[in-house]
Amino acid sequence: MQQPDVAESNSALAELFREQRLPIQQFLLGMLRNRADADDALQQVFLKLVENWATMRLDTAKSWLFTVAYHEALAVRRRRNRQEAALAALWAQPAWLGQPSPAASAERCEDAESVRRSMDELPAAQREVVERRMFRNQTFQTIADDLGCPLGTVLTRMRLALKALGERLEE
Repeated sequence: MQQPDVAESNSALAELFREQRLPIQQFLLGMLRNRADADDALQQVFLKLVENWATMRLDTAKSWLFTVAYHEALAVRRRRNRQEAALAALWAQPAWLGQPSPAASAERCEDAESVRRSMDELPAAQREVVERRMFRNQTFQTIADDLGCPLGTVLTRMRLALKALGERLEE
């Protein structure tokens, strides 16, 4: 549907934004379970609306917005999964490493004991995140959902724990 004039067009766009911003934001939040991700996706949805406004049909705009929101949420999930896979790959032992020598095995046992002692010195919240991520292989999002806290909090706890472990193990 072609818009009659610029003023009417801008008014219709503004009205559509006011009416649909909150429902789409809630839809995205339900799909992504993360406020920051939902807000980023919402911004992309309305950016696409503005880009496609000249060819938009007002009678199908609402369903178009929800379809775009759904696809944006899937894209955010894919990006999140790729990031988590990259983090997991950083922790995986390279396949090219062969069997360790007896001396290396003994050193590794000592290192493991040092890590255990250092883990015991971490604050409980940080230790919980590290144990769930490293030993139970849970995703950061799963940990956040289980603990009832934001994903950013879980990531911060992991970062602080790894920093503290690194400092303790250097000593």
